[in-house]
Amino acid sequence: MPRAKTKQASLHGVKKSKKVARSLDEVNASQVVETLFGLFQDLGVNISQPLLRNNNGHNATSTAHTLYPYTSEIGEMLTYWHQNSEYLDERGDPARIKIAGKSPSFRHLAQLKAPKIDVSYLLSELERLGAVSIDENKLIRVHMRSFPVYEDKRLAVQHTLNVLDGFIKTLRHNLDSSPSNSDQLFHRVAWNNDFNVQEIPALKVRVKRHGQSFLESFDDWLMRKALPRTRTAKPGTKRAKVSIGIYLSIDRKNVK
Repeated sequence: MPRAKTKQASLHGVKKSKKVARSLDEVNASQVVETLFGLFQDLGVNISQPLLRNNNGHNATSTAHTLYPYTSEIGEMLTYWHQNSEYLDERGDPARIKIAGKSPSFRHLAQLKAPKIDVSYLLSELERLGAVSIDENKLIRVHMRSFPVYEDKRLAVQHTLNVLDGFIKTLRHNLDSSPSNSDQLFHRVAWNNDFNVQEIPALKVRVKRHGQSFLESFDDWLMRKALPRTRTAKPGTKRAKVSIGIYLSIDRKNVK
């Protein structure tokens, strides 16, 4: 990302300054509210009672679709499969594992990282979403390190709400603390008003490639620093939910 500002591109954090406000004045509060309400409408979320709903308008809390409250645990399970030596082959790639039995097995892994979900149901849902597959030898192969939330409407809705909530909390935290305070949370945005539309496919590939690598490195670090759930925490030890995200936004409305 560029260090120095130019006429076309800039790198910004969240600061209480008129300079930043002027650079972002093409979007006003009414537009943001309108966009947010439009998103909720598309998701089928009732603002007065924000429950997940299916296409028939019924609450999506039935036992037939119970993965969405456990996306974090499932993500940890897939990450563990990709980084723990017990679940890696001789090349360091995620190994194919048997369905049940002693570790390494899918049942053991699921009970370790996602114990609140029925193992058979979890396997069938992950297979349906394309995250895993079962070969002719009844061994399970994992295809994704991250959970494919956009393959399922209910998961997509919950993921969207979680991300929006986290992003708003980051903005609020930084606005309520001094810009020079070390307690500020990292937030930077690289933007360009004159980007060549023909380069968007290349941009998407670049962000996906480098962003995935960046997030995986932090995912590994966060896993190493996480408090074990099977051990009683020491007196005074506190847990926190943290998230790090990367997004790409493209606005074609003003393209000439």
